[in-house]
Order: sequence, then structure tokens, then C-alpha cells
Amino acid sequence: MTGLSSEVVDEVAEGLAATSDMPTSDVTASGIVRRSSRTHTGRSSLNVEDMVQTAGLQKPNVQKRKRAPVSKKIPLKDRGISKQARANLKNSVAVADDEIEESLANAGAKRKNESAKTTPPRKRRKRIGFTEVPDNVLIVGRRATAKRISAKTPDHLTVPAAPRPEPYGAPPAWAESRQALCETLPYYRAYNSGAHTSGGLAHGFLLSLDNTEGSLMNEEIVITRAGGHCGRSESGEMEQISDHSADDARIASFRNNMASQYPLALIVGKQNKDCPTEIPHQFCVMDWFQVTDIWAEKNNGKVCFKFRFEKLDCTTKSWWAPKGSPEPVRSVSSPPRACKAVCYACDVSSKQIFQQSWICLNEQCPEFWKIYGDEVDCPLTYNPVFLEERTHWPDQIRPPYDLAPRLPPPNSLDEASYAYNRACWKGIVCPKCRRCTSRRHWDAWRCETQDCGFTYSVPQPILAPTALLGGHDVETTGHAVPRDQMVYPVNMRPPTFDDGWRIHTYELCPGNTITHFHANESVNKQPGGANDLFKALQKDNCMGLQRFPMKMHTGIGEVLAQHFALNYGMPYKYIVAVDSKGFNEAPAPVISALKRLEWGAKASVRDGSFLSFNELLAVGYFEEGKMGFHDDGEKELGPTVATLSLGGSAVMSMRMKSRYFTGLTKGGNYDPLEPVLPGSFLEGERQALNALWGTATPAQFDQMRKGLYSSCKMPRNGPVLLTMQLSHGDIVVMHGDEMQKYYEHQVVSSGKMRFGLTCRRVKPEFVDPADHWKGIYETPAEVDDTQTSAPDDQNTPVANDAAAANVGEAASLDVKNLVEPEKADSGTTIVEETPTITVSHGETVFPVFF
Repeated sequence: MTGLSSEVVDEVAEGLAATSDMPTSDVTASGIVRRSSRTHTGRSSLNVEDMVQTAGLQKPNVQKRKRAPVSKKIPLKDRGISKQARANLKNSVAVADDEIEESLANAGAKRKNESAKTTPPRKRRKRIGFTEVPDNVLIVGRRATAKRISAKTPDHLTVPAAPRPEPYGAPPAWAESRQALCETLPYYRAYNSGAHTSGGLAHGFLLSLDNTEGSLMNEEIVITRAGGHCGRSESGEMEQISDHSADDARIASFRNNMASQYPLALIVGKQNKDCPTEIPHQFCVMDWFQVTDIWAEKNNGKVCFKFRFEKLDCTTKSWWAPKGSPEPVRSVSSPPRACKAVCYACDVSSKQIFQQSWICLNEQCPEFWKIYGDEVDCPLTYNPVFLEERTHWPDQIRPPYDLAPRLPPPNSLDEASYAYNRACWKGIVCPKCRRCTSRRHWDAWRCETQDCGFTYSVPQPILAPTALLGGHDVETTGHAVPRDQMVYPVNMRPPTFDDGWRIHTYELCPGNTITHFHANESVNKQPGGANDLFKALQKDNCMGLQRFPMKMHTGIGEVLAQHFALNYGMPYKYIVAVDSKGFNEAPAPVISALKRLEWGAKASVRDGSFLSFNELLAVGYFEEGKMGFHDDGEKELGPTVATLSLGGSAVMSMRMKSRYFTGLTKGGNYDPLEPVLPGSFLEGERQALNALWGTATPAQFDQMRKGLYSSCKMPRNGPVLLTMQLSHGDIVVMHGDEMQKYYEHQVVSSGKMRFGLTCRRVKPEFVDPADHWKGIYETPAEVDDTQTSAPDDQNTPVANDAAAANVGEAASLDVKNLVEPEKADSGTTIVEETPTITVSHGETVFPVFF
């Protein structure tokens, strides 16, 4: 072992005392870091010399400090030491035998010799600290001490936790992402909190990282705190920052569970430190439990509610029990129960939950959390009788769900659109590996566990658009019924009519318009129209739609978008990392939809500024699918965006972005040079305030701004300005340089299944030249005027409208049987022959519908 002078030992002792608030006199010898008898101050003793020598520590290159007087004993709570830190000081425990001591000494001496040969001496801060500690040395004392030391040399001072034993079995269901867990399990839908409560009951509870004292988990009992009321401390750790309340809705839900004997499922997370065995996956379903006790105590000076859960079926061995542990034994007689006492101050009875003494656990009582009139200021241990309590639940109690939900049936005789409803959109538990798997692909579930290979699908029949109509919806034979709604400052221009189309144009601000093309039955039934497109897109998942991961999120694991998508043409980068294929790889219906949208865009933008689209994003929605508020304002995009709705109905909403509605950024900054848009919050007051910019001093202006916003309640978001009811075949065109800058939109599908195909113009200068070929699509090069002349009023999206510029040169086409549609007196369009274009891509030839 390495010998150190008494001065070095004294200095290290001073360092431990300084960093752990322990007087130097308390650092005495009693064997290497063993559980020792308590001193008069309640602290454990440490053999510093043996610990330093065993670890092979180097002498710090610092000046010896004068010892601080230690005659005055200051209580730990008055030194600003947290309760957790006090508990660590009073219960510091480490174990090391002769073999560990010898290995540590050898490792420390070897590192010391190598460092002396290769590393020149460096100046160090004038404070006591360790220069190097072997990997398996256990650091004891205050948590802040270990954190401060590990920050200096993390590779050497980060002490791995002792490995936990292997579990006895495997969880009935598990997941690697929070989203997969919530999409699969009917009893857990909490994406951002620990408890899933609904209808006044708790259905599932996630046991993850718990930094409070007193959490416990064994094979049959779990004790943990109620969630919420947490924040970051000054040291960066999560801790409770405000009091729990008995009136909290979530705590009330657990009380309802206890009163109604309603079981809930517990799920253990990888970060949980109380599980007695190794947790095999990020999230593992444990079993069904009952709530047996709810009480209040204090944690870090804050009122904290605790729950005691008891396993519903204690006759079977838990999968998280250590491998090789004995089987559970159930006695016929009931185990003893912890005694109760009534508080003289509040007349409320409480169990003796802690071994040291009975404590009043009524948070409203003046004697709450006191022992003989003094506030509890030391760690408490649970009463063994309280932990051994077991409840004989009625045999009739059955959990409401299976822990691992069954696969959805392959078909339903009651509903033709069953394959697209919510049951077929959520995740499944793989029957082979038990993994919770989100539905990533449009046509099937595919387990993502390596080498599992499980695939499951529900047959998807090809649906007619009429099968997706609501109970009172009827497709109109005449012009569509307008159901759009708007508020100030939106202005609607006089509507126009073109054959079966009803066309409404809305102006949100000068030069920025939204045009809604309402389709009807005659428009959709035209050959190559919306009905044919919708059926063609359903065949064999021809578009290859998938759910792609979100680029930015706060969840654990991968987070997939709600919608299924695939991009064609120029690569388009938005919040979802979607794949992009070239137009030459697109199926015929996609090219047909592209041409249909170009027709609508040209009919809307008549000032000659429209440029042909070179990108199409295809999106598919199951039941309850939606795309939240967003904008298409990326710098790579042009000013025109057009979308085609096929299948079920949807609601498209427009609102002003929060920054321009309130005038404040997310950081609370105010820019007087930004425009005050019509309909924004405090519109007149802000205009008057901005007029003073440049005349008032910055201090005066800021004072007036604060007074303006302090006098009213700040809304979080602006109201919806325009709501458009999208039916099958409808087209929406948004145009304007400031449309996507100031406004945002969302689309919520209300039918069972729907496709949304949206076209944009991606500026080629923002795209890698190697990907420019993806935006090329074929247009007719030379067509006989007698066969392809388009009507002057552009009433139909005929093929030769696409003679506008594209990126690169268009390939040649063979045009066959393209006949101009004739107008009938009834306003419908009669086609003598189906207009088709044969597009050649190498050896592949297919028709394009219009």
C-alpha cells in the first residue's frame, strides 16, 4: 500500500470536512468505510487514512489550509444542507474487504507511477480534492461532493452502480419508447406524466426516476410519491419545489381506486433505482396492483403524498423477483396489521408507518410530521409490520384489461372501413417478443425487434368515397353547400362558379389569399376525377406511406408523427424526417393529382407569378388522424401551396401565429418595428404604442409596454380566423409572400380514412444539384391543337396546362385519345372518351388520369 505523510492525511480530512460539512474532529479511524456506531452528532465515522491509502491517491498540489474552528456545532438544517444530503451523512455505508483493498492499492500505485512518468505537474485550484480515484471506489458523503469531484475527472470518478441480479422472468409487455407504450396499452396514455388518470380513476402508473426518500419496491409491495410539483434545483437535479394538495385531481383519483378496489397497472422504467433486479428494457409492464394506503409526509420541506401499492395476485412469483429467490408462500391466516393512533390535535387517525415512532400524517394538523413536538429532521425507516401487511382481495375482482392486449381481429363483418379505424391505427404487442410496436407502415404492423420478423396486417378493402360519408352527409349533385366560417379580419370575395365547382376566395391580409374549390358529385365522377384517384391510391399501398420520426421532441425514444406520409419530387424538409422519391418513381395517380393541383393553382393565381410545382407530399390519415398547427414557411419554398383532399371529410383551420397575434416572442421580447396585423391582440393600443417609438426614450417606451400588457390577461394563442370544411375532391390553394410568415394552419380528419396531397414549389438553389432530377415530371411536348386546346376559362385540369417551366427538360410523351371535354347544358362535364396520357419511364408505361 502507498504510504502518505500525516500532513496529506490531514489535508484530505480537511477536504472531506469542507466538502461534506463534517468537522475535522468527526473524521476518525474505525476501519475502511464500514457501518459504524453513531457519534453524538449522528454522523458516521470514516477511516480517512485507510481510504486514501487504499485508493492510491496522489498528494494534492495545494497550500495547506488553516483549520476552521469546530467548537460551535451548527445543526445541518441551518447550514443549507438538504434533507437528502443529511440522510446521506447519517447513513453513509460502504463495504470493502481485503481483496478489494489490495486491488485498489495496486491500481492506485500503478496509475500514480504512470502519471509521474508521463504527465508534467499542473497547477491546481487551491482547494482540497482528489486527483484520481480507481473506478470501483465508492464515494461517500454529500451528493454535491461527489458531483463536484466527478466534474474534474469524470472518466475516473464516475462510479458505476453495482449490477443488480437478473430477474426471474420476463415482462408481459415492454417498450423502448414512451410513444409505443402509450399507443399500445389501453391502460396507459400518459405521454408526459407518471400517472394515467381518466374518469376520476387511475388506470396506470409509471415508476421511473424518483429522487425522494422512502421509495421502495420488492416482489409484492411498491411505495412511491405522487407525481408532479417538481423542478430543477440549483445543482441541476430534479426535486419537489411545491406542496402536494389533498385536493389534487390525480391524488383524488388514487383515493377513488382505493375506495372502489379498482386495480391499476404499474410500469417500471429503466431509470428506476428501487427495482430489486435488472430492468431489461426502457419500459416494462409489471402487474396489476391495488392502492392500499395514501398518506402525507414532508420531503425537502414540502408536503409530499405517498402511495403504497400491493400486488393483486401474490400467489404467483413476480417476474422482477431475483432469479433463484424462493417461491411466494401464502399463509392461511392474515398477517398482522400496523397499529393506528388518533392525533390529539386534529382527531384524525393514522397508521404507524415508520418504525421510530407514530406520527400524525394529516397535512392540515399543527402536529403534522412531528415527533414529541419536534419537526422530523432525520431519515425514517418503515415499520416492518406495515410492509408485511397483505390484503385478501375478493376472488371476484378481475383486472379490466389484459396486460398484453390481444391483436385486433383480421376483419369485421359490421363495418367495411374497420381496417382504418382507431383499433387498427394504434400499436400492438408482438406475440413473439412481447414488444409494444407502433404502427409505422400504412399496410401492416412490423415488429422492430432485431431478428423477430413478426408482421401482422388487417385486410384493407378498397373503399368508395360514399362509404366514408358521415351519417347526415350527402354528396351534392348541384353546387356544394358552403360551410366555411370566418371572423374579422378575413374578407371573402364574391364566389364564382365553374361547371360543378363552387369557388370561394378569402383574403387574410392584402395580397395573401386562400381559395377553396368546393367539388360536387359530377366533378368527382368525371373519368380520372377524384373518385378514380381515391380508388387508385388505395391499391396495394401504391404510395408506400409510412409514419416517420419527428426531428425535435422531448419524449424518450423515437417519436413518430401521427400521419403516414411520403414525399415525391424535390426533397422537402419539414418537422418530420420524411423520405423523398423522384417523380419518375411516383405511381400514376400521384402525377395525376399533381396536374390537378396545378390547374387549381393557375386558376387562383392570375397575376402571372405562379411557377409550376416540383414537389408533392402525400399524407394518409386513419381515424382520428390529424396534423397540428404548422406553416409551410420554410425559406426553400415558393409562395403558393395547393392541397387536394380525397376520401373522408376534414376541417382545415387558419389562425395568426402567436408571435404576431400577441406581439411578443416566446422569450417575451417586443419589437416595435414588426407590423401590427388586423385582428391581432390589442391592435389599436399596440399601433399607438409603436407610434411613440423614436420619440420616447427606451426606458419610457419599455415602461409603457409593461403597463399595456400588465393591464390585461395575455392569451396563449390567437383565435381561429377561418374554418374550411373539406369534402372529398375539394382543393385549397394558399398564395402570398406573407401567408406562411404570419399565419399557420392545421388539418383534422373526421372520417375513417383520408388522403391529403399537397404540392409546393421548392427553390432549386436550396437543393443539392444531385437531387434536381427528382423534381422532373413529364409534360406533353407537342400536341395537335385540334385535340388538346384547353377551354379559355380553364374549367378543367387538362394535361397540356403543364407547359410551364420545370427543373430540367421534360421527357417526351405519347398522347393518345386526348379529347377536349364538351360542356353540357346541365353544367356537368361529358367525356366522350377517357382522356389518358401514356408516360414512358424506361420500359414502364402507365396511364395518367386527369
